Amino acid sequence: MSYKELFNVRGKTALVTGARKGIGFAIASALAEHGANLIVVSSQQTPNDELSKIAAHHGVTYTTFACDFRSRQETLDLIEKVKNLKIDILINNAGLANRAEALDHTDDLWDQTIEIDLTAPFILSREIGKGMAQRGYGKIIFIASVWTFLGGKNVISYTAAKTALAGLTRGLSNELLPMGITVNAIAPGFIETDITQAVRKDSERVNWITGRIPKGRWGQPADLAGAALFLSAPASDYVSGVVLAVDGGFLAN
Repeated sequence: MSYKELFNVRGKTALVTGARKGIGFAIASALAEHGANLIVVSSQQTPNDELSKIAAHHGVTYTTFACDFRSRQETLDLIEKVKNLKIDILINNAGLANRAEALDHTDDLWDQTIEIDLTAPFILSREIGKGMAQRGYGKIIFIASVWTFLGGKNVISYTAAKTALAGLTRGLSNELLPMGITVNAIAPGFIETDITQAVRKDSERVNWITGRIPKGRWGQPADLAGAALFLSAPASDYVSGVVLAVDGGFLAN
């Protein structure tokens, strides 16, 4: 393969969950700019105007589906809608962080988080992976977290789900890589998104976190785009079972 083809995803189709904004939007935009057709899944089916313009500008298709991943039935219904589509790249990005102290963390908060952050990504990977296996090619990417490696605070269900994603990444890789499917995860550090909005209101905690980031700043969603493109493209064909931290050096400090 020519080196210039390493990051070529033109003609591939990527399904990205939670792509209307934040990390999902940045990843979907990068894939579209590099030629991938987009299937965007969010709680609302209304197209994101900016993302649809990016897709149109780069001559790729843009399809939307609505799914509330808190509902197992909606996840299964989504599978029925997309099962006959040729999906080459699956980005499991949609996530939820319910914040409460562990001793006050209710069963409902736990169940919501585990369903969205762990169960839905597994079901999507299992079912979409079947089509990938038949074609002998696929890229599955989970969005994990720095809490995949650390304990966190007041996000016990989120930490549990994101930690489990690391095991899911490795386990699926062992089974699917012989079928031509790579399975990896990206662990974002502290990124300025809706999920971190509550933390960013605490100036003392923000100062502590920023002081521990060697890069000297919080991340932006666009900081995840390069890692996602790498793991979606031929450049990563020999990379699987990896949880790649994109955190400005936070975990190494």
